[in-house]
Amino acid sequence: MTAPEHQHQQQATTTFIILQHPTLSTCPCHPRPHTPSSKSSTTRQVQHFVVIMAGQDDGEWSQVKRRGGRLRNIPAPTNEAADSLVDGIRPNPKPELSVNDLWKYHESVNQDSQSTEWWEQVRQLLDSILTKPGRPAITRAVFLGPGPYEPSNGSSVARRTAHMQTAAFSYVVDHLKSHNGPDIQCVVQEPRFTQTDKEFCAKLGLEAVESPNGFSLVNESTLLFGIHMELEIYNRAMAIPPAIYVGASLEEWEKVVDHGSETEGPLAAYSKMEKSYDRYAFPDLDYMFSSTVMYCRRGET
Repeated sequence: MTAPEHQHQQQATTTFIILQHPTLSTCPCHPRPHTPSSKSSTTRQVQHFVVIMAGQDDGEWSQVKRRGGRLRNIPAPTNEAADSLVDGIRPNPKPELSVNDLWKYHESVNQDSQSTEWWEQVRQLLDSILTKPGRPAITRAVFLGPGPYEPSNGSSVARRTAHMQTAAFSYVVDHLKSHNGPDIQCVVQEPRFTQTDKEFCAKLGLEAVESPNGFSLVNESTLLFGIHMELEIYNRAMAIPPAIYVGASLEEWEKVVDHGSETEGPLAAYSKMEKSYDRYAFPDLDYMFSSTVMYCRRGET
């Protein structure tokens, strides 16, 4: 993997340390949701702000972090993740788990008694949404960035997060099928997938596609499902607004991003959904789902 370029900027007592990939924006006005809440039209004044970004070409999702509080409880790096440049979550270069091993663990996550109440909350939400008249028919479901199913650092948090978000995606798709029929193409895009991960997805009925091919698969009849992603990833995926979206909300992004133009700014896609979609709170679940929403396009009246 090509090492990111390093740039150091200083303004007064504010220190910035930026590791950037040359193909991605380094501006802090395009962060992931767990970045500082201060805003300006130019450079943000944030004490000890650290931006660490790696492009999709490097096989990693981009991520932005800060020292101090987080807006989202996204799995944090662990001490044993010395090999990681970003978040400590990399695929195991020498996989030890078979597809069947991943399947057994996935089933245990599904059946975890601690999340039974959460599953019921998700079911109630979907039933309330999908029974409304005029809802768009879904023909494709695109899942972005669950993470590898066997992390190299053995992180139980990262592993459980990947499986739980995948299980939730499949659960939502199954409910859509019950209302729209069985013909929904399901694809997942994760640059860090191993061959075993891809084969495991196939067993779940999900087609693993190479990045960035998944972005172009989103259209007006698509469910887009991506949890705790970077804004740039969401915007690439929403070049054509999906029928249903599960991810971060406009309200969350406005805490950390200058809105700009409603038609051309970094939050333009979200502004459009706020006007023509219904928004629902997606149930929180520890660090795996936090401040997540579901946008569903309204039917024509």
